[in-house]
Amino acid sequence: MSRRSRVSVPEEDTELNMTPMLDVVFILLIFFIVTSVFVKTPGIDPTEPVATTDVEWKPTILIAVNAANEIWIDKRPYGIEEIRPVVTAIRDESPKAQAIIKADQDAEVGTVMAVQELMQELEINTRVGTE
Repeated sequence: MSRRSRVSVPEEDTELNMTPMLDVVFILLIFFIVTSVFVKTPGIDPTEPVATTDVEWKPTILIAVNAANEIWIDKRPYGIEEIRPVVTAIRDESPKAQAIIKADQDAEVGTVMAVQELMQELEINTRVGTE
């Protein structure tokens, strides 16, 4: 038979150490504060103008004019006298075609205006220099 001691040894009270968890919480707090974006307000609430648009803009023709005054349509360069049949063919494929003319800052204004006038002649709704 084994002997049991009658002296009772008190069990240690086990405590959960909260220090590592608090360290992690504070580190996360610092991380979120540092990485957050603060929106700066102007201090006033201005009245913004109301814009009305009649047409939903979905361009089907993209025309670019580079500094050498070449007119690019569908990844091919053209001269100003060559674009009428190309644009007419595109318009015939989609009668409600809309166009955007993008010009290089060094392109001649006359070339861009000639393209815009051609679009007006062909009755294609056009915007210049916008997306």
